[in-house]
Amino acid sequence: MLSKFTASLSPLERRCVLAIIALHILLISLPYLWTLLVTPTGFAYGGLLYNPDDQNVHLSWARQAAEGHFFFRDLFTTESLISGERPLFTNLLAWLIGVLSAFATIPIIWIYHFLRVLFAASALALFYGLSTRLTPDRRIRIVALALVAFSGGGGFLAPILNPILNGRNWMDRADNAGFPMMPEAFTFLSASIFTLNIASMALLLATYLLCVRAWETGAKKFAVGAGLSTLLLSNIHTYDVFPLLLAITAWAIFQFKNAHEESINDQSTPRGRFWFLPFACIGAAIPVLYQLVVFRGSEEFRVKALTRTPAPPLLDVLISYGPLLLLALAGGVLALRAKDKLQAKTQLPIFWAIATLLLIYAPVSFARKMIEGLHLPLCFLAAIGIVALISKLDSQVLRRVAVVGVLGILSLSSFNYIAWSLENARDNNASRGGIMPPLYLANDDSNALQFLKTLPRGKVVLSLPFIGNYIPRESGQTAYIGHWAETLHFNEKIGPVFNFYSGKMSAKQARVWLKENRINYVLFGSYEKQLNMKLPMELPIAYTTTANENGTTIFAVPF
Repeated sequence: MLSKFTASLSPLERRCVLAIIALHILLISLPYLWTLLVTPTGFAYGGLLYNPDDQNVHLSWARQAAEGHFFFRDLFTTESLISGERPLFTNLLAWLIGVLSAFATIPIIWIYHFLRVLFAASALALFYGLSTRLTPDRRIRIVALALVAFSGGGGFLAPILNPILNGRNWMDRADNAGFPMMPEAFTFLSASIFTLNIASMALLLATYLLCVRAWETGAKKFAVGAGLSTLLLSNIHTYDVFPLLLAITAWAIFQFKNAHEESINDQSTPRGRFWFLPFACIGAAIPVLYQLVVFRGSEEFRVKALTRTPAPPLLDVLISYGPLLLLALAGGVLALRAKDKLQAKTQLPIFWAIATLLLIYAPVSFARKMIEGLHLPLCFLAAIGIVALISKLDSQVLRRVAVVGVLGILSLSSFNYIAWSLENARDNNASRGGIMPPLYLANDDSNALQFLKTLPRGKVVLSLPFIGNYIPRESGQTAYIGHWAETLHFNEKIGPVFNFYSGKMSAKQARVWLKENRINYVLFGSYEKQLNMKLPMELPIAYTTTANENGTTIFAVPF
């Protein structure tokens, strides 16, 4: 892919593009290598940074795919096992990870990261390919690529602005107190953390690039390609297709009014240049319609789909993009003022950004998740603004220094995330509070999960959510409670779980509760011991990691 997009570039431009992509890959890989190398004695590294909980959901799907399943159960909750509901949900990226893992006999987590890096490189290459269609200015293209690869938001200004702004939430800061960081809002963060998100961004860029090529040439092969790309995107990360379709529809309508006049004045204007729109709509519709089928046929899916994930207040979004947004506004004005044939294409990122920003406040439960990809058009427009500003400098040396300086400032939040994640790994997520799963698993807990893997599937395992979050991914078994959203009725379940482990249940109550919830095994490991918990009753031991009281024990429930 890289060779395809760099073949027509000048040697200097090719070197710049490859250097930016190589440095990006290095920066999103080194934190994991460092965290692996400093694994504490007596622990096993789980292979993740930031929030393991959501990533373990994706990895639990991959685990099921590796075991031969195409449709996936929610292994973080027991409702479907009790009701006998058959699984209907699938995700092609998770399926691919699992199949590759099984075929190559390589652990799932390694395939997960291999694809994360591959999709990150692909996203940057596709972005540059799209940029070559949007502008002939090499300076804009290279600056835009560097912004996508490294820039974050305005979170680095938080220590200065928080007293003035009364403690707003910053989407690019992992140390927010009241609102979680939103990696999907920034390319660097997505590439650093979530394979699912960076793969979705690559497909998003592929779709926009194919739409532009179809519009330029009128060739149906590009329109069909846009439809296929949208179909994959709609399955892997359905939320992305709604801003995409709104943006390309608005852009097509805006261009259509000029199409007839242009075709009269210029006989070389290609016909069929708007075929990309119906193909993209059809491609998006197929998985969306299937999701509606799943919604109607699966109680698990329906409850999760209706879990509200509202976007932060508009002011928080605006300040989170900070200086990048200001530069993008300047670039957008310049793009609208352009008086040449390229104006139509440079308007596309404007429609893209506006459509995304509007839809994150749509009255739907998943509104916040549609922000993915907003960073991309902002970077392109900001590059226009940066190049226009530095062009006013007389010296070429000053222009280069200014570009490097601006890029460095806009990347401060990304580097702040790297520093934060390394410190967070040092204390094993302890500073996160609540029930955030650890990054490192105690060896005894890790060995216990491997024992669970040897059992027939369909078993329900009880533990505190810290280790419960890893049970589906590592063993393929069902955790009674393991994820704040994937575990249905989590808030109603967490209380009885703590009552069970803290001795607030009598033996009789515990027996009834375990039976009613069809729990087959009870895990008593490092976290249960750290919290000085105890079981309310005696149960037969199915497995213990050591012969002493400090080991992790799995008890079988005989009733």
